[in-house]
Amino acid sequence: MPDGTSPKTQPFSEHIRELQIRLILVASTLFFSSILGYIIHDKLFQIIRRPLNEPLYYTTPTGGFNAIIKISFLFGILVTVPVLVYQIARFLRPALRRYMGAVKVILYSSALMVAGVLFAYFLSLPAALHFLSNISSEDLQSLLTINEYLNFIFGYTAGFALLFQLPLILLFINRIKPQNPRRLMKHQRFVVLFSFIVAAILTPTPDPMNQLLMAAPIIFLYQFSVALIWFVNRRDKKTLTKADSIIETPTTNPVIKSAPALGALALKPATPSNPVVPLQPKLIMDIRSTG
Repeated sequence: MPDGTSPKTQPFSEHIRELQIRLILVASTLFFSSILGYIIHDKLFQIIRRPLNEPLYYTTPTGGFNAIIKISFLFGILVTVPVLVYQIARFLRPALRRYMGAVKVILYSSALMVAGVLFAYFLSLPAALHFLSNISSEDLQSLLTINEYLNFIFGYTAGFALLFQLPLILLFINRIKPQNPRRLMKHQRFVVLFSFIVAAILTPTPDPMNQLLMAAPIIFLYQFSVALIWFVNRRDKKTLTKADSIIETPTTNPVIKSAPALGALALKPATPSNPVVPLQPKLIMDIRSTG
């Protein structure tokens, strides 16, 4: 900071170097958390298999090992998502209109991700698996492999974890460019349509109840995000109004009050013993030293 008030502008190469460092931190988090997932893969497999509650199989010699790697990688991604959001927030900090604390970002992102995974695990995922398992008949039996089941679980939970980041994403957009909550509410019908389209794409079942279970949280999160934007903008408006009122408050200045006395001294008639000397502007420190 050369002048002590404005931050020093970094060259483009420094931004690229900062981005590389943050990406290395994210990749390191993914690597070490995946190793931790490999260590506890037995417990993780029991948790993943619980919604299905049926035996799983693998059809290739490396199928079991590939399943363990996928479980470990899924655990690593769940741990890395909050770190990734934190690094993005830190990198985009200079571009934001007002900076939201990095600690708050990582806490909110973690809470939303956990809420999305729990919603999928306890509500939406069992309903989808129940619908799929009831399709079988006497001539059509299911033989679920571990790899296919893990791919299904991975896509399902990751989709809900990303969908539940909607309030945080809209708050970031509002920080860069303030949004009008009333205008956002007018687009609600498009949000409902978009929610059911996303549910139809991400949900592998044509069951309307299962699609409703996936579309409902999107609609609710959008409503919650609009209410949150209204509250944040209202709070910021009150803060700015209070700051403006403090700036516009008149203050007394003893130097200005003494101006009539200085003017009367200058209008005294000139005498040989008291010649008129033009008043020269003085510095504040000179006035205080002679006062």
